Order: sequence, then C-alpha cells, then structure tokens
Amino acid sequence: MSRQDNQSPPHAGRDGASRGSPRPTAVFRPSRWPGLIWVVPLTALAIVLWLGVQAYLRLGPTVTVSFATTGGIQAGQTKVAYRGVTVGHVVSVRMSKSLRTMVATLSFADTMKGHLGRGTRFWIAGKTVHVTNLSSLKALIAGPHIVISPQSGAMVRHFVALARPPVLKNGAEGETLTLRTADPGNLSRGAPITLHHYKVGEVLSIRMAPGGTQFDVYAFVARKYEHLINTRSRFWSAGAIRMDLGGGGPSLHLQSVPALLTGAIDVATPGPGSATQNGTAFTLYSSAAAARAAPGPHAVAYRVLLPGGPHGLAAGAKVTLEGEPAGVVTAVRAVYDPTAKQITTHARIALEPRLIPRAAGHPWHLDDPAPQMNAMLRSLIAQGLRARRASAVPVLGGELIALDLVAHVAPAALGAGAAPLIPAVGGAGSGQILARLSSILAEIKALPLPQIAHDIDAATQRLAALSASPGTTRTLAQLDDVVARLDAITARTDKSWPTILAEVSRSAREAGAALQATRSLLSQRGGAASGPESATLPQALYELTRAARSLRALSDYLSGHPSAVITGRGR
Repeated sequence: MSRQDNQSPPHAGRDGASRGSPRPTAVFRPSRWPGLIWVVPLTALAIVLWLGVQAYLRLGPTVTVSFATTGGIQAGQTKVAYRGVTVGHVVSVRMSKSLRTMVATLSFADTMKGHLGRGTRFWIAGKTVHVTNLSSLKALIAGPHIVISPQSGAMVRHFVALARPPVLKNGAEGETLTLRTADPGNLSRGAPITLHHYKVGEVLSIRMAPGGTQFDVYAFVARKYEHLINTRSRFWSAGAIRMDLGGGGPSLHLQSVPALLTGAIDVATPGPGSATQNGTAFTLYSSAAAARAAPGPHAVAYRVLLPGGPHGLAAGAKVTLEGEPAGVVTAVRAVYDPTAKQITTHARIALEPRLIPRAAGHPWHLDDPAPQMNAMLRSLIAQGLRARRASAVPVLGGELIALDLVAHVAPAALGAGAAPLIPAVGGAGSGQILARLSSILAEIKALPLPQIAHDIDAATQRLAALSASPGTTRTLAQLDDVVARLDAITARTDKSWPTILAEVSRSAREAGAALQATRSLLSQRGGAASGPESATLPQALYELTRAARSLRALSDYLSGHPSAVITGRGR
C-alpha cells in the first residue's frame, strides 16, 4: 500500500491537516510475492510429493495367491517371510468366484523383484505344532504367517499355494529313492533317514502301490551324503520300540521321542556297490535284524520240508548252522498231502556265504558259491546234519530253522535241483514245547496231590514225635558213647597194630618150626627114629592120652561128689 505525496498548508494543526482542506485517501496495491506465511505449507507439500515419488519408485511387486483355506491370515496383519525375514505383507483377502479357495493379495518389498518367477511356492506356517520341529510352538503362539520359497525368473502374477508345507525347502539338492515295503508302520511324511544315528535325508511321501499289497516310500537323500549310499545299502524301519529276544539275550531298542511319533528309517551300507540314481528301488525291512539277515547277491537257495504246519515260522526267520546265523527263510507255505493225510511245511531258505567263514586258504568263490556250498552240505549231511524247527529262545523266542548235527538218524543225502532239498527231522518249536508242557501239567494235575501231601505231613509228624521222645534221646546218646569208645579202641589198635603184627609173625614162625620138629620126631623114616627113644615114643604118647582121660573122669566125678576126697569113693 502507498499514499499520495501532498504538502500540508503552512498553518496546519497537529493532525497534519488544514482545517479548510479535505483528508487524504488510502489506495490498496497487491504485492507480487504472497508472503512468508505460505512458506510452511508449500514446504510440507513438497515433502509429501517427494515421499510419494520415492514410495512409488520403491514400490515392490504385487501378486495374488490362492489358498485352499485362509488358515487365519488377515489383511494388514499377516506377514510374508523368507528364511525368517519379512519380505511382504497381505494387502487383502477375498473368496474366489468358485467359493472353493481364498485369494490373498500380497505386496512385496522392492528386493523381491526378479524372484517371483515360475516355480515360486507359498504355504501357510504356524498353524500346527510339529514334533520334529519344536520351534513351531513359538509360531503357533505368534499366529500364522505365509512362507515363500522364491524362484528367479520373469514375474508371475498369480500362484496356487501348497496345501501343506513341503518337506524340502529352499531348493535342497539330492536324489530321491524308492523304498518298498508291505507295512509302512508309523512312518509319516518328514520322518528322518539316519546313517549311524546321523540324519542324511527325509521321507518325502508314502503312496500305496497299484496292487494294494505294497507301499512305496519316497526317501530323499541330501547330495553331500549320496556317496554313502549304493546298491548294497539296506534300509529298515527304526521308529518304533522293539524288543529283541535273540541269542545275545533280551534287549530293548528305543529311538528318539519324535521318531516314535513320525517314524524313522535307518540305513547301512555293508560293502562297496554301484552308485544309485533318482528312482533306485530298495526293500524297506521291518527291523535291523531282518535287514542284516536278508539274502545278499551271493546267497544260495535251498528247500526244506518240515513235518506239520508252520507254527509261527514265517518269511524273514533266521536260519542257523550249529547255532550260528547262516541265512534267512525266504518263503513258507503249508501243503496238505491227501495220500499221506498230513500237513507239511514247505520252506525256502537262502544260505549266505558271508555268514559261514571258511578256513584260511579256502575262501568262497563269490562269483559262483553254489558248488562249494553244496559240497559242504553233502559232507555234513553224511555226518548227520538235518534241518529242524527250533526257537531262538525256548518258548519265548521266534521260530527259526536250525541246521544241526543229529545223532542216530537214518542215512540221507542232499537233493538235486536249482534249490536242493536238505533232509529234515521233527523239531520242537515253541508250539510243541507248550503242548508238551500242557500235557505234563495235565498229568501232574491228575495225581492225588492232596493225599500225597497228607501222607507226607503225617510221616513228618511221626518222625518229629519219634525224634522228640526220651527213649530216642537216650538211644542216640548211648550210640554216641559206643561210637566214641570204638573210636578210642580203633585209635589204640592203630597204634599197637604194627607190634601185634610183628608178634603174630614171630609166633607163626615159631609154630612152623615146632611143627617141623614134631613131624621129624614122629617120622618113622626121619633122623629121630634112629634114636634109642624113638621105639617107646608112640607108646608113651598113648599112655599119656589114657592118663589124661582118667584125670578128666576123676575131675568129673569130684565135681559131682566133692566129699569123696575125704570119705573115698563109694562102692
């Protein structure tokens, strides 16, 4: 604003105006500069525009993902994570037109550009707790989130999420093997595969074979452990609790707690073999013992005919040679013979050369071990080797076929054919043992045990009464005294016995000399007969005999008549 430049009259008052002239008029003139007050809003607007431009420039890709279920995801709250780092969030969630899936719009950070190509996988994590990953408990408390497994390439705008989390994440490399089994047990997806108790892979999935009699277990082995697996490797289920009643005594096998719920597979490689490839098939055995006893590439097949039914004998049972493991039963079936009217068990066995050591200098010819095995069996069968049914542990152990030397058996020979027949004898398996025990118990039960017990009790009471009577006590005391005296006499006799023997020997010599002298005296031809007294000696002996008789008669008379000494003999 400006005012007009007019000079005041000379006699103007204090108000600067002449009393007789009009007042000046103000004129408004707008400025070209709006004023400093507008600096603040203009600056704020500029900042907002700048931030908007920057945000637009940093704006990441946006895609849509179809989920079979929302799983609790919410717009503005659910995050998208890659290896635990948040890379995006859920913008919106809506239902598809088919009402079968939920479509979520995901917005990602600018760093995800170029990593949302074909093959990118999405799934919901944190909905359930997995025993193999206890950290999932934390995710369950924090709430579900979306996990992404990115794949580089041209960006794809729409994806279909996985129904459940994959076993292998983030492009794990390795090979997938097929394990075939008749019973997968408690195996489940994600079960660990261990070698010497160290994890080398996981179970990808389990599917039933078209025939419905077998299951195919798809096992993944990490790339860095592939060289530890070859065509001779053996796999077995190891997730359950198992009781082993083998020859080494009862033992309990327990895996980790997660393995008890999800199952587990162990693998062992007994020796060198060919390398495996994707899809290589293996047998999944039920236990480590079955895997170890399974026939190898050098096993030799034989047949055995056992009397009676199988009685628990089944494929996979052990075959022993004189108590040592020698092979495995590969097939068992019961056959009824109408002619003989009896049941016979037909068993096929495989003898493993690696389980039967040979003496030094006589190794197995593994390219064809059958001739050596047949020669060994022929020699042993001639000595009495026979096949029979037996038990690993009496009554409690599993059934097996034992090849043992048996005494007093009829001569036999090894059969002919692709699978030669080994002669067999009746054996006592656990079933027969239980039947015999039952019969023995029945016979014991038939005995008059109460009467026998009563008689034993009565005899015991009588013996107790007899031992407690005074007469028995005195008799025993007297017997002890007699025995003591006999011991004393025996001791004295033992001490004087050499002297007595010497006296007896001396008396015998003297008696012999006296007898010899008497014979010489009485001899009519001896040297004494020429003496003057030899003619009267017989007569003297006769007179002495008569005198002795008279004295004996006198003694008898005086014994009856003692008074005759005084009065004389009466007439």
